[in-house]
Amino acid sequence: MSSQAPSSPQLSGIRESKTGERVIPATRRPDGTVRKERKVRPGFVPQEDVTRYSNARVEATKVPEGYVPGLPTQNTTPNSASVDVSASKSAKKNAKRKVKKAAEADPEDLSLSTVTPSTKPATASLPATNIATPPASSSAAEPEKRLKALRKKLRQIEDLETKQASATIPLIPEQLEKISTKPAIESEITELEKAVAALSL
Repeated sequence: MSSQAPSSPQLSGIRESKTGERVIPATRRPDGTVRKERKVRPGFVPQEDVTRYSNARVEATKVPEGYVPGLPTQNTTPNSASVDVSASKSAKKNAKRKVKKAAEADPEDLSLSTVTPSTKPATASLPATNIATPPASSSAAEPEKRLKALRKKLRQIEDLETKQASATIPLIPEQLEKISTKPAIESEITELEKAVAALSL
């Protein structure tokens, strides 16, 4: 009934005796006296020997002992080596097909597909320009966001002006500088309101 072989030692210490019975062997107490060997009922599995349930998915994801991530597995069978060679041949064929298809599509793109060290920096800068273009498509939302942010700044400036008028707390230079930007913010708000109104029409 137990998951382990009866002759192998278990976590609980149960062993199979010479007569074939499962027993807990005799042990010595700290005071020097000896505990007697105790028999274990057939089919009994102590709690420490019960294995934890794990489903098939968990078992499949367990990493074998000695496995190094990223290190290719070493197959000892000779057939597996021939399979790897054929896979690399097909990969080479696929790569040749891709290059050939690219050459047929546009002969100028062939020079870009075969990357040399001198052309790498140019291709690396291309994605940066592509990243800059998508925000232009969302330009309809930008004025509204900017308008919302400016209105928030205006509210903060008005709060600072009320604090300054009450004179309970002296304002720091950064707060005074913020108050001085009020006319510029108000003019920008009016411009953005006009732009948003024009976009909504």
